[in-house]
Amino acid sequence: MEKLRSANKNVLGTYDTPPTWVSDDAIPSCAACHDDFDLFNRKHHCRGCGGGGGKVLKLGLTTDVRLCGPCAASAQRENGFYDRHLPLLEAGAVFVKYGFLVERTVFVKWVDGTVQYQSINVMSNVLSGIVKAIPFDSVSSLTPVGVSGLYLTTPSQQHRLDAADPHVRDLWLQALRSALEMRQFQVQKIEEETAARVALEHQEMTRVMIGLESIELRKTHMQQTRLEKNQSRREALRAKYGLDVATTTGP
Repeated sequence: MEKLRSANKNVLGTYDTPPTWVSDDAIPSCAACHDDFDLFNRKHHCRGCGGGGGKVLKLGLTTDVRLCGPCAASAQRENGFYDRHLPLLEAGAVFVKYGFLVERTVFVKWVDGTVQYQSINVMSNVLSGIVKAIPFDSVSSLTPVGVSGLYLTTPSQQHRLDAADPHVRDLWLQALRSALEMRQFQVQKIEEETAARVALEHQEMTRVMIGLESIELRKTHMQQTRLEKNQSRREALRAKYGLDVATTTGP
């Protein structure tokens, strides 16, 4: 079994657990229809949901997987980020970061769901000082400022980064916004799936409770029916032998 590195962790942080995939080379038959794969029966089912056929897209993985229509539509959103924006963010760029009292030149890059930065000497291109990170989970908005600057806003701080020129700023702003939109989309998707699962569990629990109540009602009805039959049988015996209630009553 081969575990493929999920690219989702680059965006979702703690929101998502990467799936464990089995290498296509190690799969002799379809898990959905159990047909053996061969020259004429190629791999055909969606690796996301098990549904039938579709395009080959990434779906949060660094290798292509086969997806059906609905899963492919979701993966298209991810592919644009992984193909266009993630390489730019991972390559990094030089910015001027404004602090409370001083400003400094830093090298900024994307590392596993965080925007990391470290002081850099632009003359020697040597990094120095402590590496600091802004968890992307905490970023709530991204806005342009000035000619070539941008704000990364978190609940505790507003980070300002100024690029070397407006073009670099625009590329980074677009890439970070794409990451933010995709993260929000995935979080919403997870919340919707969780809500649907909770609703299904509630529906199943309600069905079980109704079933138990129905069993109790049937049990009560059966007991009542048995008592009525016994009473009817006793009355029939008294009528047959001419007995009254007093003669059948014990001491």
